[in-house]
Amino acid sequence: MGTTETQVEIKRLLGKLKWSQKRLGREFYYAKHEYENDPNEIIRYEEKVKKDLSRESTKLEVLQSYLDIIAQHNEFQKLDLVIPIYKRSSILSEEMEMGMADISELINKMTSD
Repeated sequence: MGTTETQVEIKRLLGKLKWSQKRLGREFYYAKHEYENDPNEIIRYEEKVKKDLSRESTKLEVLQSYLDIIAQHNEFQKLDLVIPIYKRSSILSEEMEMGMADISELINKMTSD
């Protein structure tokens, strides 16, 4: 999945969770700074997430970290959903990696319709 598709998937999941993009920013902040509570930093994280979900230049790794935060959250786990994005491994051949990514994308399209 490319940047745009991943951004769409994150927004879809936020809708399922009934979260705003700002809420994702707060959750991301708390995941990274478990024992801190800096209101100014929280606002920066909220704004960063909003920008990252609208820019085509956002790195896929950043978006993947947002998906990881969503997937690990207990509210998401209660929904009994799966994020259909294949994460590359170093075990499979390049051809198998591409095939697994294609299968993941197909599942994503089927579940989005």
